[in-house]
Amino acid sequence: MAEMLEASCMLKTATNKSFIIMDELGRGTSTNEGFGLASAIAEYIAQEIGCYCLFATHFHEMTAMEKELPNVKNLFVRADAEGDKLTMLYKVEEGVIDRSYGIHVAQMLKFPEEVLAEAKALANQLEN
Repeated sequence: MAEMLEASCMLKTATNKSFIIMDELGRGTSTNEGFGLASAIAEYIAQEIGCYCLFATHFHEMTAMEKELPNVKNLFVRADAEGDKLTMLYKVEEGVIDRSYGIHVAQMLKFPEEVLAEAKALANQLEN
């Protein structure tokens, strides 16, 4: 609820001189609802408000917006993954990241092996 209240306030009060930061908008919603809200909000900011906006999201489908809207640019933070090791390089680059690192982070944080194995299996099932 707090996240939606903040988003509502930003959409109602931002001007073309504002700088909006949205981080993983859509938590607490279904995947489809979250994607719908995140996409519609990003599009509204780009088309109606026209201000600078840093919009962090896990919805890879939203990267297509760069092709549809001339004032949208995709950026990502470079990471290096070798086997089960993940190194965050803290380098921002243009383009779209080619994968997600959630399971790598879970491994670094020493999640139980059973949880990691199940997460990998479910992720592979959904991707294929």
